[in-house]
Formats: sequence, C-alpha cells, structure tokens
Amino acid sequence: MTQLAAASSEESRTRFPVATLGRVASATAGWVGLSGIAAALAAVAALQGWGEPVWAKAIAVMAVVAAAMIAVDALTHRLAHRPWGLGARPVRALDGVRIARKLVGFWLTIGALAAAYAWLPVYADASFDAFKSAALACLPVVVILSPFYIAYVDRRQADPDDAYVQLSALLGGTRPDDWNALRQHALGWIVKGFFLPLMFGFIVGDLTNFWSGPLLPRLDSFEAVFSRLIDLFYFIDVLLAGVAYVLTLRVLDTHIRSTEPTMSGWVVCLLCYPPFNTITGQYLPYDQDDLFWGKVFAAYPALYVIWGSAILVLVFVYMWSTAAFGLRFSNLTNRGIITNGPYRWSKHPAYISKNLSWWLISVPFIAGAGWQQAVQSCLLLGGVNLIYFLRARTEERHLGRDPAYRDYAQMIARTGLIARISGGSSRRA
Repeated sequence: MTQLAAASSEESRTRFPVATLGRVASATAGWVGLSGIAAALAAVAALQGWGEPVWAKAIAVMAVVAAAMIAVDALTHRLAHRPWGLGARPVRALDGVRIARKLVGFWLTIGALAAAYAWLPVYADASFDAFKSAALACLPVVVILSPFYIAYVDRRQADPDDAYVQLSALLGGTRPDDWNALRQHALGWIVKGFFLPLMFGFIVGDLTNFWSGPLLPRLDSFEAVFSRLIDLFYFIDVLLAGVAYVLTLRVLDTHIRSTEPTMSGWVVCLLCYPPFNTITGQYLPYDQDDLFWGKVFAAYPALYVIWGSAILVLVFVYMWSTAAFGLRFSNLTNRGIITNGPYRWSKHPAYISKNLSWWLISVPFIAGAGWQQAVQSCLLLGGVNLIYFLRARTEERHLGRDPAYRDYAQMIARTGLIARISGGSSRRA
C-alpha cells in the first residue's frame, strides 16, 4: 500500500512548515493511529458476542475506530494550533442551485461505482458479498446526510465550483475549460472504489477468524502467540486503511489532494492486489516449494522463537506504518505528508519491512529440492521486491512535484536511519 502522501504545495507549506532544524511537521500526530488501534481492540472484544451478521459488526468496529481517530486528530491539531478541516464560519451565502448541481454530480459518481460493482464480473465473487450488504445498509444514511454535508462544505470551501459542479454541467452538455479537476475526481473515486471493497472484505474475514474462538491465544505456546499476533497486525493494517478510505472528506481535511497521474504508477501498485496479483503469483511464485520458516526451524526451538520474533517485529513495523497515517492513508494519492512513526527514519518503512518479512517467512534460500530451486526462489522473490521498489520510485516521482515532500526527502537524507548509521546526521547537523 502507498506509504507516502503530500499536501498541495502552497497549502502544505502554510499548514505544515519546515522547522528551523530541518524537522518537517507531520500532517497528523502519531496519537491518531494509536487511538485507532486502542479503539479497535476494545471494539473487537466488546462485539464478539453480538448476534448481528459479521458485516454489520464490521461496520460497528469501523465506526468506533473512526470516531476515536477523528476526535484525537481534531484534538492534536488544536493543541498544535494548526487549522483542521474547513473553517467554522461560512464564507458565502447558501446557494441552493449550486448545491443541487453538486448533489447531481455526487450521485452520478455513486451511480457509476454501483454500475461497476453490478456489471464487472470480478465483483460477482462471494468475497464481495459482505461489502455489498454493508453498502446497501449504509445507503440510506448517505442519502440523508449528503445534502447537509455538501451544503456545509460548499459554504466554506475556497472554490465552490468543484468537480461535482463540473460533472453536473457536463451532463447538461457544458464542457469544462480545464479537464484536470474532473480527471482527478475520477481517478480519486476509482482509487476509493477499488480499494474499499478489498479492505472491507479483508476486515470481515479477519473478524470472522478472531471471533471463531477465544481472542487470547495460549501464552505457553510461541506458535499460538505468533499466529494470533501476526493475524492481529495484518487486521489492524487493513482496518485502519479501510477507515481512511471511507473518510476521504474535505470537512476533516483528509480529502485527496492529487492522484497518481501515470499508468506505470497504477500498474506497479495494482499488481500487488487482487485480482491483479494473480499475475504476479503466476510469474513470480517464490514460495512454490511450500517450505516456510516454521517447518525449517521447528527442530530448533531457540532459533524458532528468534526467527519468528524477527518476523513479528517486521510485520509490526508494517502495521505501525499504516497507523502513522491516521485518517490519511491511501494508495496512489496525496492526503498529507507523514513524518511521524517509522517515517521519521525512512521514506518507505512499510515496503522495506513487508519485503524483508517475506524473506524470513518463505526462506527462499533454503529449498527442499536443492540449490537450483533455492537460487530460482531467491530470484523470483527479488522480482517481487523489484515491483515494490518501482512502487516507491513512482510514488516519489509523483510526490516530488510538491516542495513539502522535497523538504521531507531532504530531512530523511539528513537525519534518517541510513544517515544515522553512516554518521551523516552528525556531520550535517
């Protein structure tokens, strides 16, 4: 998933200035993600015995997490004396005609997504049934709230003639002078429309697994503790990501500033997610021997615990990287530059930790069929690593257009983990 985001160039420098010692302020505080994790653990424990379908319970868990994160995000912005969301006071009078046009544009967008879910064969798969049920259940709420939300935003946003207005006008035959707003609108909603069903499906699957038995594992078995913790870390990752995809809202200042504009950026990202990752699996099957770390080290208890613990640390860093984004996580988009958590030391902590964990989990350098298979598996996993390297490069190219991100990149070059290890930080301070 994208682990970088940057605000628009002018806005980001105003909202999140570079400190005098080179420290770039983060778009959100680390406490936001931590509050989401705490709320998630409490909600999962409290709702286990609730008799509703799992998809309904998943909505409840996401709602609890969202409420906690919104509250902490607002509080930390206030304590830091930073603006949060739209201004409290309107800057223009209520314009019923423009609000009606925006509603038309909004529901055209929702209708296009609904048509895609109905007509594209991939969404006929049973794995998307829970998302469809949840979307239908939430639809009345969206119908009721959307006019009030649009009116509130319209009276406060700097430029009210946004993509929704232009989309409504396009329906009436008026072509925009500049298509960029509509292009970004379409790309942003494609990102949300593609990833939210995936994340929700993962959330429902993980909750089903957690609630199928005791929440706490046997503490006298490292294997049981490892299994529960790694499942928990991956669950927190997709849960926080799912909440963030829902809350792409201008009123929270978590809206999309820009979306990845290049085909190459989209391709290397989508190759990492279903259904496109089946292509990756077919051409880069680095774990085809089915000889994972547990089998290799089962006969060596101490090494088994050490190796498994190293995997847990890497997957924890991966989860922590998502939590660091708070409400602003998203693939392929810019929603605010993040410098807290593991992003204090690296521009790509999630990609690095995830890819390293795959080496430790699959141990491709150990193969049951001999050294030739081991070499092949290492090369194939290297191919997967290359995809993530290309993701990182395309993201940097996208975000490098923003001077705020360039400030952040310079900060990492000066004070990041590699600079500290090499002594660069002390030499340049």
